[in-house]
Amino acid sequence: SRMNTVQCATARLQAQGLILPDEPEAMGRYAVWRRDGDRLYTAGLLSRTADGVIPGPFGPDDDPLQAEEAARVCALRALAVAQAAVGSLDRVAGVAALRGVIAAKPDFTRHSQVLDAASEIFDSIFGPQVRCIRTAVGVSSLPAGGGVEIEVTFALK
Repeated sequence: SRMNTVQCATARLQAQGLILPDEPEAMGRYAVWRRDGDRLYTAGLLSRTADGVIPGPFGPDDDPLQAEEAARVCALRALAVAQAAVGSLDRVAGVAALRGVIAAKPDFTRHSQVLDAASEIFDSIFGPQVRCIRTAVGVSSLPAGGGVEIEVTFALK
């Protein structure tokens, strides 16, 4: 069955007990978001919480839950950007594209599983019926020693 469109994204967020962080601020000479027609593009959003950065790099022997939590933090930060940019998540149709960068040791291979944690949050808010396109990449380091960074293109209503 299709998700009831009356139950809006904001209600689904609250029903799951998900709390959005404060709107992320730019950490350099760039904008945090840009709107172009019915698309909203975010800058790269690092796995940063009020308590600090969830660090990388991740290796094959590390607890996968920490990398997945870093991806979830990024997803919630992206939702906070979208809410600030357009006033309400109810004006967002879903995620069109997700680009994820994971700080990884050379023998790490679970990049896609890490990003699944972010995709699960987006699916739970906007519905799983429209899957986004996605890229997962591993790099040797990220800004501030972060573990995960994502860039999201939201489709707007």
